[in-house]
Amino acid sequence: MSDEEFPESVVVPILNEELGILTIVAPKDWINKVELHALKIIDAFEQHPAGAMMDKNNQMMQAMSFLIQNACNEYLYHNDDVIPPDIA
Repeated sequence: MSDEEFPESVVVPILNEELGILTIVAPKDWINKVELHALKIIDAFEQHPAGAMMDKNNQMMQAMSFLIQNACNEYLYHNDDVIPPDIA
């Protein structure tokens, strides 16, 4: 298979029993801010020697995953000062 046969391919992450996909609904402005930060991470990573290890086809997926996982971990496990909203 070549790019000419399937020019609009979709990259699918390889999942195993330890990985899953999380889909969220969020305001476009927030998504744009997260994507912009992810692009900055990709740019910084490309300047780093380890940047060669990142697959060019799913850099954005990896950067977004990194951002969301780290933000959630900080919120859920390290910041006792943040009080989550009541969900009724």
